[in-house]
Amino acid sequence: MQEDVNETLQNLATLESSKQSCAMVYLKLMLLPTFAYLYFVLGFLDILHFKVGIHSIVLIGFIYLVALVFAKHNGEFGACTFRSNTQEFERELHEYVSKNLMQIGTTVKSNASFESFIDTYAKRIRNDNYASVAAGVFPTMGILGTFISIALTLPDFSSQSAGALEHEISLLLSGVGTAFYVSIYGILLSLWWIFFEKRGLSRFDRQIALLQEK
Repeated sequence: MQEDVNETLQNLATLESSKQSCAMVYLKLMLLPTFAYLYFVLGFLDILHFKVGIHSIVLIGFIYLVALVFAKHNGEFGACTFRSNTQEFERELHEYVSKNLMQIGTTVKSNASFESFIDTYAKRIRNDNYASVAAGVFPTMGILGTFISIALTLPDFSSQSAGALEHEISLLLSGVGTAFYVSIYGILLSLWWIFFEKRGLSRFDRQIALLQEK
């Protein structure tokens, strides 16, 4: 009886540790996007000496919010979630195999497909639709944000004097310069996502291979 209690407490401690570990993985995924966004905010506040327009800050902030949602569907976070639910996975796999047992003569075999079970289980861990489009969404949003930012800062060039026209041209150039920060941020997030996505999938494959050998 005492051994069962100790085992239960140990399982609870392991589960709590896994949850904390996955929380750290999520923070790791958002580390660079957060610091990059803060960097541009500091530029907008003139704490760092480079100009960032309010429109660029808003658009970068929108991409950052999308990244907060997508991070839970990254391969790195998914691998951590799977690792924390290994016991549940083994239990469900055992039930899945048991439901598909068939007897041929004196031999009992299972016609269950391990790959099919893995695919179904993996879709419960994360949304494949988010995972498949994330790498393309971030740079696309960045490019779109750049065009929106340029459009918002584009002067009408209605000035008649050379001095006023020169001022409008300088405003256009400065607006274009800050607009490209949105694209830079989107591309940066895409590269960051791809790195952890591939690394997470590799870890997931290794975990599955180890479980399959048991």
